[in-house]
Amino acid sequence: MSRVAIIAGAGRLPAELAAALGGNPLICAPKGSVPEGLAVDLAFHIERLAPFLRHLVDEGVEVVSFAGPVHRMALDPALFDPETATFVPRLLAAMQGGDDATLRVVIALFEEYGLSVQGLATLAPALLAAEGVLGARTPGSAESTDSARGAEILQALSPVDVGQGCVVAARLCLAVEALYGTDAMLAQLASCRDTREPRKGGVFVKRAKAGQDLRVDLPAIGPATIEAARAARLTGICLQAGQVVILDRAETLARADAAGIALWAVP
Repeated sequence: MSRVAIIAGAGRLPAELAAALGGNPLICAPKGSVPEGLAVDLAFHIERLAPFLRHLVDEGVEVVSFAGPVHRMALDPALFDPETATFVPRLLAAMQGGDDATLRVVIALFEEYGLSVQGLATLAPALLAAEGVLGARTPGSAESTDSARGAEILQALSPVDVGQGCVVAARLCLAVEALYGTDAMLAQLASCRDTREPRKGGVFVKRAKAGQDLRVDLPAIGPATIEAARAARLTGICLQAGQVVILDRAETLARADAAGIALWAVP
């Protein structure tokens, strides 16, 4: 098998991908990114991306996989090497188009150095949600209706690159995930439920954006998502099959069952 380099962002996903791959993947992380439970072999500066890419090739790496979120950071002009500096106009133009556009340019740069960028669906499909009921409780008809409404909302928002999740109760949209992510959305919803109707119930819907390159930045849930959903008094979580990562799967499912939250995945 070709040697794989994992470009590791924050959280648990890089370690779970490394475990699923086995062997000896090269763990790389941008300066400032700290993957959980995983030692980094090579930290690199974004401003010196070209030398880093050449180093991967010299190390015999043929396949690269991105895992975990990498938050935008300020770039230091003094650190740019001449070759990486030539990438800047492409990157800046892409960043004006949002995260998806930026990631497409980053993937193209890796491929220009002969590196194959592959996603979890290829390298570790067991980490993704399979279609069907995942927990102990089957969703009710109202929850299924709310999940379908949530999918419609996310489909409509995809062209403007807003987020990958929303909450729907009684067909009403209670919250939409934006730049600050799932945890912030669910925490804000929890703070409203004592004073606004509906005060309980609803489904958190998590899906990839339409047209999203599924090799990078896949949506994910984990144990913390279940706790946040419980605090927000939700009764269901609906995922997109084959396109959402379930971190720490056994613990996530156990917490959903303990909370009485239906957890399922649809096409």
